[in-house]
Amino acid sequence: MPRAATTRWLVAAALLLAAPHGASAQTAVLDPPAMRELAYAAVESGFATDALEITDALLLRDATDVTALTIRSQALRALGRYADAITAARSAWSHADTDPARFGAAMAMAAAQSSAGHRTRAELWLRRAANNAPNDRAYAIARRDFSYVQSRNPWRFVFDLTIAPSSNVNNGSSQSELALPGLPIFFEIPAESQALSGVKLGFGVEATYRFSPTGPNRQTALTFGTSVQSVTLSSRAQAAAPDARAADFTLVAVETGIRHRRALGDDGRQLLSLSGTFGHNWYAGENLSDYLQLGAELTQGLGGNTTLTWGLAADRVTRIDRPAQSSDRVELSAALGFGIGAGGNDRLAIRLSATDVTSRSVEVRNHAVALNLSWEKAEPVAGIGIAAALGLEDRIFPDSRYAAGGREDTKLTAKLELTFTEINYFGFAPVLEVQATRNRSNSALHDSQTIGINLGIASTF
Repeated sequence: MPRAATTRWLVAAALLLAAPHGASAQTAVLDPPAMRELAYAAVESGFATDALEITDALLLRDATDVTALTIRSQALRALGRYADAITAARSAWSHADTDPARFGAAMAMAAAQSSAGHRTRAELWLRRAANNAPNDRAYAIARRDFSYVQSRNPWRFVFDLTIAPSSNVNNGSSQSELALPGLPIFFEIPAESQALSGVKLGFGVEATYRFSPTGPNRQTALTFGTSVQSVTLSSRAQAAAPDARAADFTLVAVETGIRHRRALGDDGRQLLSLSGTFGHNWYAGENLSDYLQLGAELTQGLGGNTTLTWGLAADRVTRIDRPAQSSDRVELSAALGFGIGAGGNDRLAIRLSATDVTSRSVEVRNHAVALNLSWEKAEPVAGIGIAAALGLEDRIFPDSRYAAGGREDTKLTAKLELTFTEINYFGFAPVLEVQATRNRSNSALHDSQTIGINLGIASTF
């Protein structure tokens, strides 16, 4: 149908709807609700110019008409006038006072920002839309559009915010006395080196920039990250160690890296991942170390939900505060992941790793083996996502100043993670993590146990 004819049909239909029953000979007048419906039908049918004319009339009557401003933004976007579309959507948002109105304005703003090339801003507005979704269907639409925009956004940001009460914020010893090899006396372990209770506070952000794919199933990305971890000591810890300051345990890290992933073979069942990261740490306000990390992983699909991953990692840590404790580490690992439960959608993974660390320092040089089990429930239970992990590690230091014949640590770690998906704000949900760690060591200084609760946030889409 020609455009002019279609427009006349839309107008005629609107006039017919607006006309009183039995008043076919009378002149019909469109009221504001009918004009809004007509403007929406026009923009949906591809007649953006006609929609603009109708919204002009509506806004002449009421400059704060949220629906008219939202439709106007959609029409301007369709015409390629993205800056004007953003202005109209912003005005709609400023005047919206109900969830449906805010949802519509945020969706219009997201569409205009995305078309203008501002995809990160579009993601933020889609989170606003989801937060104001009037029903489940609208929420699903916002999530769907978010996934679409994110897949086309070269930038991705991940934020981490944690509050973690812990019985051992300084990773101190659970013992109070230490016996050195060959000496028949005990030494008191300084209070600052014993386990101190308190709260760990952490914040981190990672930015990833993905380059345009260089071929099918290939992706290269740059990463940038920073994190800060500080503590507050409990009154009991401050009384036990009056010379300890919270600032003494503050750790700051910055890093940058590159990642490359590509599928191998024609069937795409093998995925090779390569990575390299360089970073710097500060501890208690002083330079601590530089580090370089290299990694490679090969993941093989074995059919169904089963995968086998081989990993090789190496890193170099250059200690600035204590050069003798600089180290080189190499780790080999193998992980098997498979689906379990009804439908095989729950995920269970078993990971075995072997690590060797070389260093001039006998307290750093060691080798270790570790076994880790992790399980994740595919669907939330009563609105709660559930994941759990259990780890066992045996680490041997062939030489040690603190244990005759060398030091051996056996560490057991258990973790339960609960994500409260129904408590959702801007697409983020609270996460409660309970973790217990017991490190048994033949060196009293390194014998420790920790029970901690970690409160954080996680993106639900």
